[in-house]
Amino acid sequence: MGAPIALAWSGSGARAAGLIAALFFWWGAGQGALAATFVDYLYVEANEGDSSGGHVAISFGNETFHFQHESPGILRIQRQETAAFRHIYGMLGNRAIRTSRITVSEDTYTLLRDAFVRLLMVQDAQVEIRDALHRDVALIDLMLRQRRAPQPNTGEILLTLTGLGYFLPDAPSQLETARGGIVKKEGAGTVSPALASLRDRIRVTYGEGFITERVTRARARLRGMEPLATRKPLPAVTRDRFPVSDAAVSTRYEETLHAIFALELLQAALPLREGTFWTPDGDDFRLEPAEALALKEVAVHLENDLVRLADSPRQDWGIPFVVGMARLTAIEASLASGHLVLLDIFPPDDQLPHRHDAALRPYLPRMKNETREVFLQKRKQFFTAGGFREADYAVLERSGNLLLNIDRAMATGTPLRAVPKSPFPALAAKLSVPQPGAADDALLERELAAAQTAERDYAAALGRLYAYNLFRHNCVTEIFSIINSALASKAPGRETEEVFPASTRAESVRRLGGFVDAEQGLAFIPFVSAGAVERSYAVVETREDPSCRTARLAEMKMHEAPLKVFLRESNTITSSVYRLDPDDSDFLFFTDDTVLLRPLFGAFNLLTGLGKGLLGVVTMPVEGPERLVSGARGMLFSFPELVFVNLRKGSMAYVEKSAEPRSN
Repeated sequence: MGAPIALAWSGSGARAAGLIAALFFWWGAGQGALAATFVDYLYVEANEGDSSGGHVAISFGNETFHFQHESPGILRIQRQETAAFRHIYGMLGNRAIRTSRITVSEDTYTLLRDAFVRLLMVQDAQVEIRDALHRDVALIDLMLRQRRAPQPNTGEILLTLTGLGYFLPDAPSQLETARGGIVKKEGAGTVSPALASLRDRIRVTYGEGFITERVTRARARLRGMEPLATRKPLPAVTRDRFPVSDAAVSTRYEETLHAIFALELLQAALPLREGTFWTPDGDDFRLEPAEALALKEVAVHLENDLVRLADSPRQDWGIPFVVGMARLTAIEASLASGHLVLLDIFPPDDQLPHRHDAALRPYLPRMKNETREVFLQKRKQFFTAGGFREADYAVLERSGNLLLNIDRAMATGTPLRAVPKSPFPALAAKLSVPQPGAADDALLERELAAAQTAERDYAAALGRLYAYNLFRHNCVTEIFSIINSALASKAPGRETEEVFPASTRAESVRRLGGFVDAEQGLAFIPFVSAGAVERSYAVVETREDPSCRTARLAEMKMHEAPLKVFLRESNTITSSVYRLDPDDSDFLFFTDDTVLLRPLFGAFNLLTGLGKGLLGVVTMPVEGPERLVSGARGMLFSFPELVFVNLRKGSMAYVEKSAEPRSN
């Protein structure tokens, strides 16, 4: 119930879901939330996997909020573009979605949406603190292990740094930052004219010695930085207060390193590293004369921004400066070649296992057509908008990468790489870097213990506040907890006394037409909560969007004999709609569109899973437990079918947007 998509579709479906989400985002980028006077409550039918109990979400125009169970055991609020959510769950997930439309005032609409946005911001900040504490542990542990290595090098450690992969390879040969500055070992005399121009402008603007002086200060800050773990008090973990915390030592350390590398890369004016950018030569990427002029203006705007950023008082300016330099160099290459050159935003090792790639490969031509349409649209918007906004360039850059990634897979036969989560280019490099300050074993042991305690305590506090529980804290209860808390904040008496449930109920009736408490009775169950919403709230419309397979069968029956369609599409062997996905459990017959035959079909499905499991026992020494696990899952989801209950429906590796059935 409310399981992460990455768990429900860990292979081809997950990668297609990532692409679909990216496509929908770039299609609708800049539209924002719709000004509306209704809110939609979405109930998503069950399917195989961790969402086998169904799922729910709430939509405010173009934004949909829902909760997913995230390791290690907390519920995370998620925000998605509404069309992407419906496509991922309804089409790729092959699940029917029932929508209950609730009429509300503009004031109530804003009140509720703001409550969901507030929790999203608070929780994201809290998770970032948790992750920073974890990085503290990893850093101090790395330093301690380095000191205890058979041949210790106490002055340096190997660290992965975001963005620097565009200029430096792992274990760089071009830079030796630990020895006091840039030492050119390879490519002597090779410079980027764009970065050389940027360097000269910064020197003119801030003084000839500005870059050297700033590097010197950053190095001094690094030498004086003690690897001290975060101590209490950490900010209290609550749902309604944005946490403010001092930067963790790992954060300050990495920010300082990024600043040093950014300045030294600028000093050297290094070109982009081969293999870190796309150089397409097709017509889709050819620059027209007017577009080349516009791109020159973009380069001027970007250079101006980087000149200002070079003197930023912020400690975290290094990463955006490195990425800005990489983009400026890519634009320089675009103008020189006459074709749009883009940074490669994909990590080099983030590829599909071949067994999952095989499920998507038949769809690559359709995926390319759809992705190309988005890219051409975003390209046109970018070059006709005028001016320069980094967000607009990022949309162009990302949409081009999605298209080129598919082109690469089709042309070379290599796996389709997963869509990166980062909204900006983040190619990392593993570099040998100087350690912060000076510390002996005793200090590092003490600080490691303190860092581990801080991480454990903060993670435990997050776990207590956002703990997942099938009955008391799930995707349903969290949505109504936010709704009712927001309403309670407006209930009479909130400023002078504790707001009693009766006051919240009255406010809910006034604003929504009724009251739903998901912590009472069986309302924590997704389909029960949907019924409670329809009975209690001011629902003006209900609509059910069919699952992908159901919609396709309905279309087929309009042109073919229903019996013929049923016989062909009732099983996974002859079905023209469904292609067996490696992440679906093994089954033979679909049972979601038949009731009378469900136990019989379920028995065959049970035997199918049993056979796969027995084969898995035999092949486990050679192939591992994967086949056995798949067979066991097939049996698990077949048992309910014996008593007329359907959960498994199969998932789709890819469904193009144009094939999605239109809602009435």
